[in-house]
Amino acid sequence: MYEKILRVAAYARVSTDKEDQSNSLSSQRSYFAEFITNHENWKLSDVYYDEGISGTQTKNRTGFNQMIQDALNGELDLIITKEVCRFARNTVDTLSYTRQLKEAGVGVIFTIDNIDTRDSDGELRLTIMASIAQEESRKTSEKGKWKKVLFLAEICLVIQFIMENFLLTKKKYPLSKQFSINM
Repeated sequence: MYEKILRVAAYARVSTDKEDQSNSLSSQRSYFAEFITNHENWKLSDVYYDEGISGTQTKNRTGFNQMIQDALNGELDLIITKEVCRFARNTVDTLSYTRQLKEAGVGVIFTIDNIDTRDSDGELRLTIMASIAQEESRKTSEKGKWKKVLFLAEICLVIQFIMENFLLTKKKYPLSKQFSINM
């Protein structure tokens, strides 16, 4: 019996352009190209990617947007990505795009999360994992903000220490004596 050959693309993303993540991106792209070509009845269409871009918004993700456009234009049958947080870190975006793709006859497989949007329970499991990815992103953002707050608090303590010592010194030694000024 004849089985349809699926036009399959992959999507990879790293959120920073640091060297270790750049190596990760290169590894992901190579892995997906090999993964797809090793599947019978799958034909590699492309490996789309974005580097140095957060997954919380899709606006500036040119690779992602091109992939979605190509899929909606009927050029793809299936998209493979590592995990939900690589696809998007926003629950609404994740569900919106996967629903649009499904309506266009395009499935999405999240390999690590073991989710296939073509499965009957795919959207339920995707919703759970997308919510987790969004929460992880929020917590990461908060940690960064707290680090800045703690750093500023430390600076304030140093300034307070300097000012207190300056004022103590000023009381003991008039300004003219501290700087050898003749008044």
